[in-house]
Amino acid sequence: MNLRKFNKLQSALTLLALYLVAIALGALAYHLSGNFLDDVLVRLLIADIVATLLVFGFGLLIRNSSAYDPYWSVIPPVILFAIVGILQVKITLGSAMLLGAVTLWAVRLTINWYLNWEDFSSQDWRYTMIHDRQPRIWFLSNLFGIHLMPTAIVFIQLIGATRVLAMEPGFHPLILLGFLMSLSAALIQYVADRQMMRFRLTHQGQKACIEEGLWKYSRHPNYFGEVWMWWGVWIMYFGASGTLDITLIAPVLMTALFLFISIPMMEKKILLSRPQYQEYRSRVSVLIPFFPKRKLASGSIETDSDPDHLSL
Repeated sequence: MNLRKFNKLQSALTLLALYLVAIALGALAYHLSGNFLDDVLVRLLIADIVATLLVFGFGLLIRNSSAYDPYWSVIPPVILFAIVGILQVKITLGSAMLLGAVTLWAVRLTINWYLNWEDFSSQDWRYTMIHDRQPRIWFLSNLFGIHLMPTAIVFIQLIGATRVLAMEPGFHPLILLGFLMSLSAALIQYVADRQMMRFRLTHQGQKACIEEGLWKYSRHPNYFGEVWMWWGVWIMYFGASGTLDITLIAPVLMTALFLFISIPMMEKKILLSRPQYQEYRSRVSVLIPFFPKRKLASGSIETDSDPDHLSL
């Protein structure tokens, strides 16, 4: 059976079945690892890796690594609700805010993935580029770079969240702040994605660069929303624990992933087809929304606010 010939609905139902099997296999791995491990978090990591490997294997079978794409948003709430069940966590105001924020983010991001996804015939351009550049090590790049590394990064984000659930926290101003940050992150991503979708529809066939709405203040407001989301989750952890510890590396790592890998890769691709993007790039903040610079008659650039401010 050639899955690449499936239409979008057939492809989506196949992926749904795949992910249900992956979650079930992960649950089995969690159960079996209890024979030699006591640490719940380590056992969950093993389960996460096992589920990832199944999705990886399916991607190899159909020769399309984009089967992994929704994993980023689907698995986090699965892990957190698993913690609730495993530890028999009492749902308090603090834990409810955390679960609600992550679930809302996950549902919105998964829906957006589906709206932009075609079917098994399409693969993320970045995966194709990685394959074409280094075909001899594609298996390793695919396994570690495309599958296991993102799984690890997202799992690291969830360490603080699992601790919050175990604490069963009540109300705390910082938990509320983190919750509001995470909600605003989902809203920012939703608005940015809607604006981009509308822009693409009204500029079909044109090599145009979006500079409207949120995209006027950040070159990547959708990425900013993703980073902001995980800073919000960490703030909730900090509010619940009152401890500044190694978990801070989680949002820092997520920020670095976008600043030093995802954004440079994306902008390099854009510049190849839209040289005018360089001018937009020189005026607009890379990630954190801020007032754009504007051209002067002389061709120099100044900011719309404090002239001494440097674009972030």
